[in-house]
Amino acid sequence: MRALPQLGFVEAVRLASSRILDFKGRSRRSEFWWWMLLVIIANWVITSFISDLLVSAIMATIIMFFGLAVTVRRLQDSGKSALWVYISYGLGIASNIMVALSPTMNKLMEDAMSGSMNERTIEKILSNGAGEMLAYSCISILFCIFALIVIIMCATDSTMGPNGYGESPKYINTPQEEKEVINYV
Repeated sequence: MRALPQLGFVEAVRLASSRILDFKGRSRRSEFWWWMLLVIIANWVITSFISDLLVSAIMATIIMFFGLAVTVRRLQDSGKSALWVYISYGLGIASNIMVALSPTMNKLMEDAMSGSMNERTIEKILSNGAGEMLAYSCISILFCIFALIVIIMCATDSTMGPNGYGESPKYINTPQEEKEVINYV
């Protein structure tokens, strides 16, 4: 088997965008990383212009969705379960919603943005919303752990040849191997 060359930025983005709702099959690392770079930049640019936390959380969740299918296919390329991605995505949504709907988190963000953060403000916020902060912290930590696991799995090489999710988009049979297969059959 021989590996095909990496996909360039334009080719990878074209391929990933044409399969944006396709959760079946496999995707190469180059397709995944170039597409995710585009999604992360779009998320950063779009949400940086939104001051309302709820709208920002909704936009971030929508933009995160555009990376979901390619991430599922990337994990499937190395024979891993898509369940890891779904759990990570769900925890990311929960984290965004908690920030957007929590009065404690809203006050904390407002004070941080306006520069009026001081020890007394932090003490007051924590005394009134310690439970919210603890729940948010736990979900955020779980999200970070699952996201890190998914990133590590996405960085691993694909399985050579077909696996339970289809043919390899990276490794192809050389003409000699094709001849051997034909002669074998």
